[in-house]
Amino acid sequence: MKLLTVFALLCAVMALSTAADEGSSDGGKRSTQPGKVNVEKRTLCYWRRWVGWTRYGNRYYHYFPYRWTWAQAQRFCESRNANLASVRNLGEYRAIQRVIYRATHRYGLTWIGGSDAQQERYWFWIDGTRFRFTYWCRGQPDNYYGKEHCLHMNAGGWRCMNDIPCNHRYPFVCVWKRR
Repeated sequence: MKLLTVFALLCAVMALSTAADEGSSDGGKRSTQPGKVNVEKRTLCYWRRWVGWTRYGNRYYHYFPYRWTWAQAQRFCESRNANLASVRNLGEYRAIQRVIYRATHRYGLTWIGGSDAQQERYWFWIDGTRFRFTYWCRGQPDNYYGKEHCLHMNAGGWRCMNDIPCNHRYPFVCVWKRR
């Protein structure tokens, strides 16, 4: 906890010094290398932003408890340079479930980034990952209400994927990919 406090204070100091640099005559650029922006001050704060995210391979996941529509959840993830989570295999699906369980101590219904809103029965992941893996509940996707175009996970006893109307409100998991 002390380490996080130190990082937070360091980020605040760097943010203030960056703001001061940007107001200076050289626009926050190093005098030794004209034209190059000093990004070192921002690196630690950028890292701080990802504290609390769970790594699986080269991807990082975070559960957010806010009960929002699929579109609101995706926009929130985008504000963190992330997307609603995509799933490439069963191991990753289980890893996302663990992220949810660690945050809530249960396997609640949770938005992830699958959608067929553009074309019925053509599912895609919002982050561009190829939609190859599925863990659909039996009989799903069924578009039962005629407007089920978004994907949530942990449905039913098998805690599987289900299509549901996008205006329903659930918590969600974002994914950030390290490039």
